[in-house]
Amino acid sequence: MPMRTSIFILAVVLVLWIAGSSRWYVCRIRGDCKCCPGKELSVPADTLSATEKALLASIEEAKNYLTNTGKLIVYFSSSATQADMNAVPAEFIARLKLYLDNTPGAKVSVTGHTDASGNPEINAKLSQSRTDFVKNYLINSGIRTDQIMATSKVNTEPAAPDNTSEGRAKNRRTEIYLFK
Repeated sequence: MPMRTSIFILAVVLVLWIAGSSRWYVCRIRGDCKCCPGKELSVPADTLSATEKALLASIEEAKNYLTNTGKLIVYFSSSATQADMNAVPAEFIARLKLYLDNTPGAKVSVTGHTDASGNPEINAKLSQSRTDFVKNYLINSGIRTDQIMATSKVNTEPAAPDNTSEGRAKNRRTEIYLFK
């Protein structure tokens, strides 16, 4: 019986040691600690390789680009649930993906809107379908699902007055922006 107890205790110690060292590596070395954000140790800049410095510079540049770009808007035709995604610059998607892949906890917001014309229940479904369409485009572009915050605002936040066709066209949109 003492032999089994010793083996059990050694097994428990080994498992705890592996779990602790894995957490230490992920949180402290890689800076990817999802359990307690903000607790990562910062690595002195003089210990980084040229490649790591270039990556950090690229991430900072991507953040500045996304912040300066602000909201990217995809417009939809009346009653349409799909749009031409060629209007979304490839550079925006590439920088968004770079930033999200390298910034723990960062998210992108996708918000669908409609104009006020038509049935409110149909508009709610339409707004959600537009949101889902853009969200799926981002997922197909390589952005992880857990990094996308998708909401549907229907016609509660118009971009322009709904009393003209131009105003209604501006309100049929989905906005993409970096969530802070």
